Amino acid sequence: MKLKPIKTTDELAFYSLDAENLEDINLFEGSVPAGFPSPADDAMDLDLNLHDHLVRNPSHTFCVKAIGESMKDAGIQSGDVMLVDRAIEPENRSIVLAVIDSEFTVKRVNVSDNKLYLMPENENFTPIEITKEMDFKVWGVVTYVIHKV
Repeated sequence: MKLKPIKTTDELAFYSLDAENLEDINLFEGSVPAGFPSPADDAMDLDLNLHDHLVRNPSHTFCVKAIGESMKDAGIQSGDVMLVDRAIEPENRSIVLAVIDSEFTVKRVNVSDNKLYLMPENENFTPIEITKEMDFKVWGVVTYVIHKV
């Protein structure tokens, strides 16, 4: 997958997602155990288009590269590429790309006692309580995270 850089901030790097760059990949028809492979299941039978599989709302989906460790316990590590969908309404416990006072951040939404918090997924970081004084907006919901194993 080839990503075209759009903008980089101190916290995030933004990329465009081009459907033409997501080539069809062969998909193994059966399930694959994480143990010893079965010799009977060695044929590729289906094609998988990553764009069709990962992107629900193409005109509202873009990529952002994570920088930092605040979401590491949610499986988002520095350097990971996140797919963000602006058409999805955030819900309690969604992971979102948000803007607080002109600064981008990725955090988990937590609504508690009629208060809104953006929660890091790393105990070394502090939750952010969203107040009326803040300029706050959710840019989209993180739908997938892509990283090397």
